[in-house]
Amino acid sequence: MLYLSLKYIHIIAAIFLFGFGMGSYLYLIAASRTANPQVIAHVARMVVQFDTWITTPAGVIQIITGFVLVKLAGLGLTTEWVLTSLIIFLCVGALWLPVLVLQKRLQQMALSAVETCSALGDGYRGVYRQWFWMGVLGFSGMFVIVLIMVTKMTPWQLIGLLLCG
Repeated sequence: MLYLSLKYIHIIAAIFLFGFGMGSYLYLIAASRTANPQVIAHVARMVVQFDTWITTPAGVIQIITGFVLVKLAGLGLTTEWVLTSLIIFLCVGALWLPVLVLQKRLQQMALSAVETCSALGDGYRGVYRQWFWMGVLGFSGMFVIVLIMVTKMTPWQLIGLLLCG
């Protein structure tokens, strides 16, 4: 029963991590496309709050429950699919703090434009591009992790199975 309860929490945390993360990402993309500093400042503030208070704790819960589930299942952290997903998760996590910093910077740049009644500065586009591509990398990693969790295979094992099977 402990294993199933933890697995449930692990899956719910994954849904929150992926869902809120993707929602925040798409909302900030949509807001940025308006080029309206007021819209961007408002949406960026909400995105920073959601990512700080919901998405980040969901990631922490993922690590904790994942570790306990591996132990309860009698697997080692060096089991190939476990290790692969852990490495990808840590790489995605390493993008997370810079993403939060960039989101906050986008928010501040938009607020500055609102306060001075001016358009967004040229620097906004550069920061936005960094944030956008970090998001692409992060969510690509998340898609791969979900694939690994569902199949219990590394991507190269799955590709091998599809090519030879």
